[in-house]
Amino acid sequence: MANEDVSKLTEEMSGLRADFTRLAETLADLVRQRGQEAASKFQGSAQETWSDAKQTFDGVKQKIHDEPVTATVAAFGIGLLLGILLFGGRR
Repeated sequence: MANEDVSKLTEEMSGLRADFTRLAETLADLVRQRGQEAASKFQGSAQETWSDAKQTFDGVKQKIHDEPVTATVAAFGIGLLLGILLFGGRR
């Protein structure tokens, strides 16, 4: 009787070990899949942001090309304001 109980316990432990192995594999697959989905979303978002930034830069570049005097005056004014804000209190 005791040998039968030990045998049953050993079989159940083997079954549990196999169940835990399958569970670990399933969890690893799930984490891997979620990681790939997140990476894919991030890559798509990064490409979209880069495309938007490139379009904005191209628009600014074209504006500077079309109106160089206005762009120069604006850049000078922005530089002057930044200089006053950053270094105006120091004498």
